[in-house]
Amino acid sequence: MKNLLNKEFRLALHPTNIIFISFALMLLIPNFPYLVAFFYTGLGLFFTCITGRENNDTEYSVSLPVGRKDVVKGRIAFAVILELATLVVSVPFAIIRDFIIKGIPSNQAGSMPGLAFFGLAFLLYGVFNAVFFTCYYKNPLKVGKSFVLASLAVFIVVIVDIVLSHVPVCSEVFCDTGNSRIAVKLSVFFAGIAVYIVLTAIAVVRSAKNFSKLDL
Repeated sequence: MKNLLNKEFRLALHPTNIIFISFALMLLIPNFPYLVAFFYTGLGLFFTCITGRENNDTEYSVSLPVGRKDVVKGRIAFAVILELATLVVSVPFAIIRDFIIKGIPSNQAGSMPGLAFFGLAFLLYGVFNAVFFTCYYKNPLKVGKSFVLASLAVFIVVIVDIVLSHVPVCSEVFCDTGNSRIAVKLSVFFAGIAVYIVLTAIAVVRSAKNFSKLDL
C-alpha cells in the first residue's frame, strides 16, 4: 500500500487537488452553502482520474506486481487522505469564523461550521466515494459519467443541508456553533464519521469487484 500511495502522489496527483484544499477558506464567506467547499475535493479527484485516463494510468497500474483490488485500495486511500486533509485544514477557518469574525451574521444558506456541519461533511465525502468510485471502476474511460452521478448525489446532500438549516428544530443543531444541544451535535458528528467509513468501505468492495471484471 505504501508503494501504491507513493505512486498516486508522485505520478497521479493533479495539481488542483492541492489547490482545492485551500478552498476551506470558503468557510469565511458570508451566507454561503459551506458544504460546497468540500465538493471541490471530488472535482480534483475527477481531474486526477481524467488525466490518468489520458496517460494510461490504469494500464500502468495493473502492470505492476499488485492485484487489481490493491490498485483500487491505493486510489481510494489516496482520495481519503485528500478528503481528511481538507477537513483538517477547514477546522481553523471554522474557528476563525466563529470566534474572531463576529461581524459575519448567521448563515442563511445552510448550516454553520460546527460539529454537526462536519458530520455532514463526512457524509458528503462518503456519498461521493460510494458513487464515484463504484461507477468509475466499471469503466475508467467514462470518468465524466462517474463524476456527474457523484456530483448529483453530493448536491442532494447540500440541498438537504440547506433545508435542515431552515427547519426550526434542526436549525438549533446545524446553525448554532455553541454548546447548546451538544449531545445531539456530537451524535450527528460521529454518525457522519461512521457513515463515511461504511460508505467508503462499500466503495472499496464494489469498486474492486467491478474492476476485477473489467477487460483491459
